[in-house]
Amino acid sequence: MSFRARLRTATAVALTAVAVCASAGTADAEDIAPGTTAQSLFNNTGPHPVATTVRTNPCQESVFGMVQHVVVHLFGNRDDLTCTQAFPNGLESPIGVNTYYPADIADLTNAPLLVFTGGINSNPGMYDALARQWVSHGFVVTLPYDYINSLAYVPALGVATAMVANQDPKSPLYNKIDLGRTVFGGHSAGGQAALQAGTLFPRVAAAIDPALRVAGVLAIEPGPLAVGSLIGVPTLFLTGYNDFVVPDFAWVRWWQYNLTFAAPAWIANARGVSHFSPVDGLDAYLSSGTAVAYLRYLAFGEETAEQFFVGPNWLLPHDKTYFSVHRNAQADALS
Repeated sequence: MSFRARLRTATAVALTAVAVCASAGTADAEDIAPGTTAQSLFNNTGPHPVATTVRTNPCQESVFGMVQHVVVHLFGNRDDLTCTQAFPNGLESPIGVNTYYPADIADLTNAPLLVFTGGINSNPGMYDALARQWVSHGFVVTLPYDYINSLAYVPALGVATAMVANQDPKSPLYNKIDLGRTVFGGHSAGGQAALQAGTLFPRVAAAIDPALRVAGVLAIEPGPLAVGSLIGVPTLFLTGYNDFVVPDFAWVRWWQYNLTFAAPAWIANARGVSHFSPVDGLDAYLSSGTAVAYLRYLAFGEETAEQFFVGPNWLLPHDKTYFSVHRNAQADALS
């Protein structure tokens, strides 16, 4: 069975070569030189310009944001945080969804959906750089938030917002979102919420919308309220060697990665990455390139990205960015 056939079986996502080329402009696999890291290859701006109504400002412009700014720098962050005006960083509603999409989406057949939920007490503007990078690689990205960001109803808000836009003739996203390639992602508490969504949505997707399919989950330093044995879609766990909030050796392995038996799963522990590195600059968050590679592999079936995750000679274990990299039996079986 081919790789794409296996991936369709695991994720129930119908991919075609036409959709891949039209949506992302991806190419056949390229030779990757020994020692090349996912960060060096994929931590870049993709070919698509970004459109959004989201506006950010330095977090330290508010008292609450100043506290957040000081905390992340104490944990080793290099760059200043960016925030929106969502309360308590401003006077706008603490509950909402920020949407980003390729500005050239009218020229695309469609685009996969990434629903990404931030950490507890975070501001959605802190993930603005990551969202823009993912959009530049061909995704529609929704960032749902309610300040707590810990349970599956938050990513559900992101899905609902995307579905409404996809059905609205006045929206630039009208009939342009491929709900059949929906990925849930999140950081910290939001990573836990993404895992919950990856558990629940595949079971109810057809009742919500016949087109809705969950392609997989990107869980970045996730919280403990999710269990791997319940997850039935491909999942990448990204952890940090310097993360003392969500240590790689704790629940991320105990009852999340180690108990993921029903679908392919990977876990990668990055050197020099702390719990707050995902809200640092893209160059400072050393797993940002791996996240892009995984998303391109998962949603587009890109063969160059695939080499980091699939096959007997998969590249991620040789990536010097990581202290440790593992995959489960289901991921081993992919070829």
